[in-house]
Amino acid sequence: MVEPLLLNSAPPDTDQEDDRLALQAYKDPQAFGALYRRYVSRVYRYLYGKTGCVEDAEDLTAQVFSEALESLPRYRPRGKFAGWLFTIARRRLLNSRRNQNETLPLTAVEDKLGQVSDTLGRIIQAERIERLKQLLQTLDDEEAELLRLHYYAGLTYAQIGDVLEKREAAVGMAMHRLLRRLEALWDHLDSGEVENE
Repeated sequence: MVEPLLLNSAPPDTDQEDDRLALQAYKDPQAFGALYRRYVSRVYRYLYGKTGCVEDAEDLTAQVFSEALESLPRYRPRGKFAGWLFTIARRRLLNSRRNQNETLPLTAVEDKLGQVSDTLGRIIQAERIERLKQLLQTLDDEEAELLRLHYYAGLTYAQIGDVLEKREAAVGMAMHRLLRRLEALWDHLDSGEVENE
């Protein structure tokens, strides 16, 4: 079974609190700091998941929050702040010429490799990471985007739907099919190359 390795679960529902903070930040830009602190690591992980470059992800993260602060007067509180913010992040990625690396980087997973104390454990973990890298190379852009938004950014299916302009149920079904396909392919990687099905 393929296990989510980057983020274990979506964040708790904070939609109403986000709206309250957004309204407060509209009146007092200093209050935007609370939203920044709540989302900066998630936005960064999402951007890094696409660029694979620390510097590019940092630059884009700064641009996203700058644009969000400037665009705050146009935000309409409807409990969809996360979707609104990640729509800005996604647009920044699409407009950027920096996203040459189309892979989902696994540096967070690879860093854990050093935490395995025994040699056999490190070898097994390294092999699993290599299998996962091969699996992720079979993804098309839409599938990779689903994984980035859910596991890197920690968005719920409803929030992903807001970003991708799809229904929550459609996102859930797409994610379910993708994870089942990845799970089925996981065991077949030992026998050679895996092709997109």
